[in-house]
Amino acid sequence: MRKESRLYRTSRWIHKYPGLILLLFFAWMSISGVMLNHPELLRNFSVPQWLVPKHYHPDNWNRRTLKGIVYTGEGRDTLIAYGNQGIYRSTDRGVNFSPFMAGEFPVAAWKKRTNHLFFDSELRLLLSATNGGLLKYDFEDSTWRKVPLPDASVPILKIVRAENRLVLAAKSGFYVAPLGSNPLFEKRLPERATEEEHVSMIRVFLELHDGSIWGLPGKLLWDAAGIVMLFLCVSAFYIWYYPKKWKWRYKRSNRPARPTDKKNRRFFFRYHNTLGWYASFVLVVIAFTGTFLRPPLMMVIAGAELPKSYYPALHDSNPWKGKIRNAFYDSARQRIVLDCTDGIWTGTLAGEPFRKETLPVRIFAMGATVFEEEEPGVWLVGSFGGLERFEPETNGISSVMQSKNPSRPGRPASTLVGGYIVSPDGDEYIVGHYKGISDTKENRKTDLFAMPEQIRRHYRMPLWNFLFELHNGRLFKGVVGSFYMLIIPLGGIFGLLILLSGVFDYWYLKIAGRNNRNHEAKE
Repeated sequence: MRKESRLYRTSRWIHKYPGLILLLFFAWMSISGVMLNHPELLRNFSVPQWLVPKHYHPDNWNRRTLKGIVYTGEGRDTLIAYGNQGIYRSTDRGVNFSPFMAGEFPVAAWKKRTNHLFFDSELRLLLSATNGGLLKYDFEDSTWRKVPLPDASVPILKIVRAENRLVLAAKSGFYVAPLGSNPLFEKRLPERATEEEHVSMIRVFLELHDGSIWGLPGKLLWDAAGIVMLFLCVSAFYIWYYPKKWKWRYKRSNRPARPTDKKNRRFFFRYHNTLGWYASFVLVVIAFTGTFLRPPLMMVIAGAELPKSYYPALHDSNPWKGKIRNAFYDSARQRIVLDCTDGIWTGTLAGEPFRKETLPVRIFAMGATVFEEEEPGVWLVGSFGGLERFEPETNGISSVMQSKNPSRPGRPASTLVGGYIVSPDGDEYIVGHYKGISDTKENRKTDLFAMPEQIRRHYRMPLWNFLFELHNGRLFKGVVGSFYMLIIPLGGIFGLLILLSGVFDYWYLKIAGRNNRNHEAKE
């Protein structure tokens, strides 16, 4: 009994003091986690620049404010730049840019993120793929008009020209239309030749972390656990603060505690224990999986897979659901090539199903940021792991980026490739996620294309992204430097200790109280 008593004292200390120190951490994780679970409710809201840490403010077109440039004139005078801050046009070779988003172009920071721009000079057709849907530019009245799709306001990732058709790639499927000045799109969900036999452990941990592994019911249950977590933080603070408040009041005015104060403390103490026990299993799952979803512990599960027969997710009839990241048309083989979360797939949208292929080019975890056919038989594949040319017929690979510090296996490249630009003269430029525009030798170019002052002065971050950066700890990089990577792993480990010690304390006191009652009854 003495040993158990010592164990209980240790467990109570672990539950109390680290828990009090990390109350604010757990509170912001619970609030941000619940909100992140419902991105559709946050898409119209953004965070003003003064609330966003400075290391997120755009400079030299970095942080994907520039993903690509389309030249719309016969020379190089008129060009359109697109990226996460929308679309900007220059008529003086990139010396000055002005907003190019009149008409029905989305206003919200998340929705106006432009993922791709398509221009056909013969058809005089200019299309924009944004998070808020597909838009077409009306050259007559110089405004953007929304193009109706079978699914309203679905984010469009890429506009692909496949011979005489236009194909829109979204996260969970495709929209196809005959090539023309007024395309009318229909939805397509082509088959896959093979079913997944394994599921990556990162995907399993992600879907366990937010509850989506069991669809909407799972997410709502996890939301409830997040709300309980917030209540545990509030009640823990009150339970700790109440005795100090009472002592201070008693010493100052020699008054006893008010009945309402005692009642509040009993309420918080009772439901802190009860709700904490009921939600403990879900909270342990959330804390455990979250600990492994950020470096360095993420490397433990990177590359690991789970047989699909053991994957407890609800079945979905759409084999592409949430998997598509990028696409292009391979004219040499007359096939569409897809970058998906489960690999590279090639096929046509009619007839034979898509088949999985092995690509000897490394695509980093965030997916291909550059994915296109440079010329028949030559692909350009870029990600945070580098930028390469790939020839499928010979399996030949050559690096576009002449890196000064070659990346080690499993590590990102020295320049995190976020975009690629080729001028009409054939000059090549890379847009780095942090560096901005540079040449292929990674020399930063600050005088090539002038980033508009409007982006610099009026930058707004989508609320979902702000909460995501808060949730994964990157928001504090400007304060703690590289140590921000330890915020989530350490917070998760301490969270598990606090939760497990709380469960132990709950049952220890419950069993001890029952034994005492039995002992008294016998006497």
